[in-house]
Amino acid sequence: MLALVLFAPALIDAAMIVIFVGYALAVLDLGRAGPDALDEARLDGAVAAHRALVIAALALCVSAFFDLAILMDFEWSRGENAAFIVSNANFLGLFLIGLTAIAAARAQPQSDAAEELETPSTAAQDREVLDRIRTLLADQKLARDENLTLSRLARRAGVPARQISGAVNRLAGKNVSQFINDFRIAEACRLLSETEMSVTAAMLESGFQTKSNFNREFRRVTSLSPASWRERSRSEALAVVARVGAKDT
Repeated sequence: MLALVLFAPALIDAAMIVIFVGYALAVLDLGRAGPDALDEARLDGAVAAHRALVIAALALCVSAFFDLAILMDFEWSRGENAAFIVSNANFLGLFLIGLTAIAAARAQPQSDAAEELETPSTAAQDREVLDRIRTLLADQKLARDENLTLSRLARRAGVPARQISGAVNRLAGKNVSQFINDFRIAEACRLLSETEMSVTAAMLESGFQTKSNFNREFRRVTSLSPASWRERSRSEALAVVARVGAKDT
């Protein structure tokens, strides 16, 4: 930009548009592998972190579009509509920045990340990795850790994060966040069925931090809301008791 100011000021507007679009493409490239690429985001918020990346890329594209609109306005009408364009650009820009901040706030990163090299895995190695992860999540109850990240899970398992992600994707057919949330939902179902714990308490106890994410994942796994699932579970239990009582008599 300094070189353009000194030697080609007429190209500054075009250069700004190229820079915004370039950054948008770089951000999208960062998240092209989906939520599992963000191994320092809390698994409870990895999807939100990925969504924040997409919104940020959209905001950059919108900025580029309005810069182009202002440039064209000065070319065609000597900037008569520039104030109107700028005011709308600021409004929409603030709106998108707010969306990005809200989405990103749900996925605070953890420190102590270690860079790892991705190595090819066989089906047997994938199965071994998946069994090790299941042991940590179920037997050692690591799934209940609300601050769990893919990086932290990798350190506990002694397996590179990319290898965990690949094994889960290939064998379970889902991303790591969904895989771990399956364990959390199973625990929440147990609590709702076997205890008088409130839905919110069951949510927190099973490792979720936000009701929106908990409800969304609960419906994904069970196709029901937590309250509806508890009601149906208790109705089925009463039906079983009634059948047993009928047989005894």
